[in-house]
Amino acid sequence: MKTNRIGFVVLMGLALPAAVLAQTAGNEFTVSGTLQNAKPGSKAYLETNEQISRKIDSAQIDASGKFALKGREVNGGSFYKLNLGNGQVSSLLVEGGENLTVTADANDKSKWQITGSTNMEFYPKIVAIDTEMREKHKAWQKRAAAAAQKDDFKAGQAIDQEVVTANQKVIETVKTMIPQMGTASVAMIALKYLDPKDHFALYESLAQKMQAANKTGKQATAFIEFVKSMKAEQSAQANQVAVVEGATAPDVTLENAEGKAISLSSLRGKYVLIDFWASWCGPCRQENPNVVRMYNKYKEKGFEVYSISLDDSRDKWLKAVQTDGMIWTNVLGKKNGASPVAIQYSIQVIPTTFLLDKEGRIIAKNLRGPALEQKLGEILDK
Repeated sequence: MKTNRIGFVVLMGLALPAAVLAQTAGNEFTVSGTLQNAKPGSKAYLETNEQISRKIDSAQIDASGKFALKGREVNGGSFYKLNLGNGQVSSLLVEGGENLTVTADANDKSKWQITGSTNMEFYPKIVAIDTEMREKHKAWQKRAAAAAQKDDFKAGQAIDQEVVTANQKVIETVKTMIPQMGTASVAMIALKYLDPKDHFALYESLAQKMQAANKTGKQATAFIEFVKSMKAEQSAQANQVAVVEGATAPDVTLENAEGKAISLSSLRGKYVLIDFWASWCGPCRQENPNVVRMYNKYKEKGFEVYSISLDDSRDKWLKAVQTDGMIWTNVLGKKNGASPVAIQYSIQVIPTTFLLDKEGRIIAKNLRGPALEQKLGEILDK
């Protein structure tokens, strides 16, 4: 069975999870301004950015068009909706502590201006880039379909080149903007245009700045952990060695269910079966009873199992360990969607196993069922 995707996970899109508001935590922010041409009796609303939004605050828009709203941000970075007068809605990216100022026209959405934070300085620019590229892609798709109908190869090539040129222009624009964003949440959104494998330095730089600025919001924390996982994967790729029979198995240190770090090398002096598996892997679960039987048969003769789970869900991993009676060394080899150990061992499918001798050398690979029992018998039934 193929493993779940081992690699990068894009964390940010153009929308962050809505704030979970509480009046006893987080940082207050204000939104005030003027709505020109407001109809008499119009109101301003601050709402959550959920599919079914909740009103956080409301205010009457006075005769001069002025209004004032406030909210409290507890996640360190979330989107909200500002709903003015005749139903015109704008998104607000808020971290808490801001005093945003709005200038708007009830008759013309294009005249909206929101100032007071780095997020709201750059977020509209990111939206504009996104909108422009969506429109271009629609046009390219229509032209490409027409070219395909006419078997016009040159026209198709020209469209492809336009796409490449436009995408590169966006990348260069975003790369110029990101340093100006500092540690604002909008920087994480802007990075969605940049492949982390090609622009890792920008990802790492932002993560380091966020750590230095003690950014502890949910999105910032997730982003920092994501970058750490990327760096660990890069390190694993750089340190990748051939895991073939006769070679010493690369040492790894992973955490067990109690959070204790257990190294593979700590099991030296025993014959060790490294077992890459996951709770969702049918063939893995089918083989587990055989491994349980081998473990019970040979554990007193110096046989140990080091099971490395590639589960995304910690709960499902632990449940499977208990259900299958896996009473040996169990560690989790995946975190934040990344698995450096799987890269280090060149894991493409699971189950994958390596049998090590007492010195940690690989003496066999992918032994299952009778083949595993036969090999262990040759070694330990002496």
